Amino acid sequence: MTKVAMILGHDLLVPNEDNRVYREALSLVNSGYQVTVFCWARRLDKYETKWEDERDGIKVVRIFQELSGGFFSKVKGFRKAMKQLQDKVIDYWPAIIHAHDLEVLEAAVEASKECRAKVIFDSHEDWPMMEKVQNWFIGTYYGRKQKSLIKKVDAVLTVSDELAVRLGGATVLYNSEPLELVEKPVLTDRFGLDGIVAGYIGGLRKPILEEILGAASKVSGLSLLIVGGPPKGRSGYTKMIEDLEEMAVEKGANAKFTGPLPYSMMSECYTACNILIVGHYVDERLRDYAMPKKLLDAMAYKIPAIVGPYEARTKIVERYECGYVSDDWVDTLTKLSNDKELRNKMGENGFKAFKMNYCWELQEKKLLEVYENLLEDKAGEQP
Repeated sequence: MTKVAMILGHDLLVPNEDNRVYREALSLVNSGYQVTVFCWARRLDKYETKWEDERDGIKVVRIFQELSGGFFSKVKGFRKAMKQLQDKVIDYWPAIIHAHDLEVLEAAVEASKECRAKVIFDSHEDWPMMEKVQNWFIGTYYGRKQKSLIKKVDAVLTVSDELAVRLGGATVLYNSEPLELVEKPVLTDRFGLDGIVAGYIGGLRKPILEEILGAASKVSGLSLLIVGGPPKGRSGYTKMIEDLEEMAVEKGANAKFTGPLPYSMMSECYTACNILIVGHYVDERLRDYAMPKKLLDAMAYKIPAIVGPYEARTKIVERYECGYVSDDWVDTLTKLSNDKELRNKMGENGFKAFKMNYCWELQEKKLLEVYENLLEDKAGEQP
C-alpha cells in the first residue's frame, strides 16, 4: 500500500473540518492509498485534541507548538513546528508528500530529500499576496520563497484557473462537493425564516454585512440567513453576534444570525436559501484570484448567486447564467426575490454546469491521475 504524508499548518478536524484536505485524503484512502495527515495543532489544550486520531481510514498525527511573544519569538516557534513536522514525515517514510499551502512547503521539500519522496504543492490561496496585504516585507519574502520552492516540487495543485496562471501552471481541483451529497434530500425548518431567504455564509466582516443588511432592508418580504463567525466560546463571540443583531434592527432588516455551524449542517443552510450572496475579500488585490467555494455550493444546490465583479467568479456566473455579477445588491436582490421563474432557471443552469464541470467526482479523477503519474515517474527512477 502506497504511503502518503499530507502536511497541514492547522488541525484537520478541530474546531472545524478542513473539507478540501479531508476530501482529498478520503478519495486517496478509498483508492487504496495509506494516508496520514501531519498537522500543526498549535496548542494541546485549545480544543481538547489528542496527539493522534483516525477518521474514515485517515490517520491524523498532531504536533503542538504555540506561537507567543514578539516577532522573533514567533519565528522561532514556527521553525520548531516545521522541524517537528519534517521529522515525523521522515519517520513515516512516505512515497508522496502532499503539502497543503505554502507555509508547510519547505518542510515537505526538506523531508523529501531524506526519504526520496515525490512532493505535491497544493496551493489553496495566493499566500504571498495574503501576507503582503498585512505586511509588505513578509509578503515579499513569501513570494520569493514560493518562487524558489516551486522549482523543487513534482506537481502543483490549486483551486482556480486564475491562481494556476500565477503559479506558472497547475492542475486545478475545484473545492466542490460530491454529487451524492448535494442530491440527498434535506429536511429544514429554514431556521424559522419565512418568505424569500437570501443567505450569506462565511466570514463576518462588518463593512460587507453593513451593505448586505442595508440592501435587504429595502427589499420587501426578504429575510437574511447569516452563517459564520469565530468558534463559539472564543473571546468576543457573544459581543460580535449582539452587535450584528443590533445593526440589523437599526437598519430594519429581518435577519437570523446562527454563528458558526459545523460542516454537517451546510446542506441544511443551503436548502433554506432561495438566493446566495457570495462575499469577497476586503482587499481588492485578493479578489480576482479567489474562487469562492460558496459559488460552487450555490450551483450545487441550485441557488442563484450574487457575486462582485471579480475575475474568477464573474467568468463562471456569466458563462453559465447562474446568477448576477453586481455590486448593486438592492437591485439584484429585488429582481431575484420577485421572480421565481428566474431563480429556478438560474439555479438549474448552475447545477447543470456543476454536474458537468465542477463536482468532486470529476476533481477526484484529476487528483488520482496526478498521483498515478508521480508513482510511474518514481518507479522509473534509478535506485
